Amino acid sequence: MRNKCYSVRLESLISISDKAYKATAFDGSEAIIPKSMTFGTDFEVQKSEAVWITAFILEKQDCKLQYSSKKIKWFNR
Repeated sequence: MRNKCYSVRLESLISISDKAYKATAFDGSEAIIPKSMTFGTDFEVQKSEAVWITAFILEKQDCKLQYSSKKIKWFNR
């Protein structure tokens, strides 16, 4: 299965359980992100931490996390 992901710059990504992270963007927006919906660190970003998160989660109406859809990568899982 191919997963479309966006590179999301975060102020913090804190593990809150075995299955979820609390993600906080620089504008203060927050979201609970399932660990299974993250695909690691975007090492091309220099000045802040960026994580690959599935578009499916970010595009949901109840996800309030600020992100840009400019940087896309596809992952197989």
